[in-house]
Amino acid sequence: MAADKVFVPEVIEPDEKLPADLVALRKFAILMDEALPVPGTGRRIGLDAGLGLIPVVGDIVSAILSAWIIAGALRHRVPLPQVMRMVFYVLLDLIVGEIPILGDIFDFTFEENMMNMRILMKYRNRRLPPRTTSQIAAVVAVLVMLIIVIGIFSLAGILGAVLWLIAQRNR
Repeated sequence: MAADKVFVPEVIEPDEKLPADLVALRKFAILMDEALPVPGTGRRIGLDAGLGLIPVVGDIVSAILSAWIIAGALRHRVPLPQVMRMVFYVLLDLIVGEIPILGDIFDFTFEENMMNMRILMKYRNRRLPPRTTSQIAAVVAVLVMLIIVIGIFSLAGILGAVLWLIAQRNR
């Protein structure tokens, strides 16, 4: 490492130094991804994995809940490329989570809420005041609609694939 460069490890701010909404989002991310330890392993699971087990709507509900962290990123002025990455993580979890069995395994291992929370904490703009709810409401509404539409299309795709497999078997 060059002498003029200083390595600064990632610092996690204590809750008492954070705005109340970020403390709530951090607790929410933990609830969604790491609430309960899995006995005999070093892993933890959360509500996201449990919701993923509910057929048809579980992954869509989980993705809509995960949009709360993206709303927090918009509020705290996270740059657009990082917000788009956060959206990608939520949509990836939604689409893969819809696949029977494979999606459930993926839900237990992919922690998009914790990843998104780390992005929010790292890239938030501390120099400008947070945006108001009215300033981000339209974008959040479009995001929720996008999640619902993609969830419905992925469900339709899976249903179509299952029906096609059944038709192939009956030939």
